[in-house]
Amino acid sequence: MSPTDLATSVDAAARLIASSEYVIAMTGAGISVESGIPPFRGPDGLWTRHSTPSGNGYQSFLEDPSGWWRREMERAVEPWVAELRQSVRNARPNPGHDALVEMERAGWVRSLITQNIDGLHTDAGTQNIVEIHGSRRFLRCVECENRTPRPDLFARKPAPPCAICGGPVKYDSVLFGEPIPPKVLASARAETDRADCVMVIGSSSTVRPAGGLPRIAHANGATLIEINISDTRLTSDCDVVIRAAAATALPDLLAELRKLSTPQT
Repeated sequence: MSPTDLATSVDAAARLIASSEYVIAMTGAGISVESGIPPFRGPDGLWTRHSTPSGNGYQSFLEDPSGWWRREMERAVEPWVAELRQSVRNARPNPGHDALVEMERAGWVRSLITQNIDGLHTDAGTQNIVEIHGSRRFLRCVECENRTPRPDLFARKPAPPCAICGGPVKYDSVLFGEPIPPKVLASARAETDRADCVMVIGSSSTVRPAGGLPRIAHANGATLIEINISDTRLTSDCDVVIRAAAATALPDLLAELRKLSTPQT
């Protein structure tokens, strides 16, 4: 996308946001790439380089929680998991995360739904957030959904049973084959239903159910803005497409929103 095209798209997105009542942002792995966290798919993706993981991670935990925790303490995890955790440990919010915080503070963005478990939106200062795939910061009971702070990124000992219901406890991040916790999914759906404009940022829009939320909003009459470096399955449904990285596009969009809100003399 040429600089002129980028400026035109950013201007159109800013005007759409400014004219909307309830704007939400939805973010995927793409927004964290410029913080040093590799994506899962694509030429340099974790799964491209290390192979796609098996889909039975959650079932393995349910069948043998003690064995699952033992493997965690022995670091006997898949290579892509080890690389992801190390990159998350070193990552810091980038200008895209920071711009979303400023948009929230100014009232242009009401809430954020993220598929990312890296906690960078929270580190940056976002307040109204739904982490639909969980967070590296917490442990979670798989029976009652009670969350407690996660003491270490790399396990030093097994998590004890839930203090509330006695159920087994795992990392809050959602494993392959694990359903989204019902309370979290309900919160994400509630925000989606309220939205009259949705920004979809750095997401391939393929992973369900998170990838289906923009389509639900669109079916309800919401307008869609996509910020991504390449086309996705959602692109053809979007009202505005900004073909640029989030760390570039979001600060530009914030600047344009500020211009629109400044009285002209």
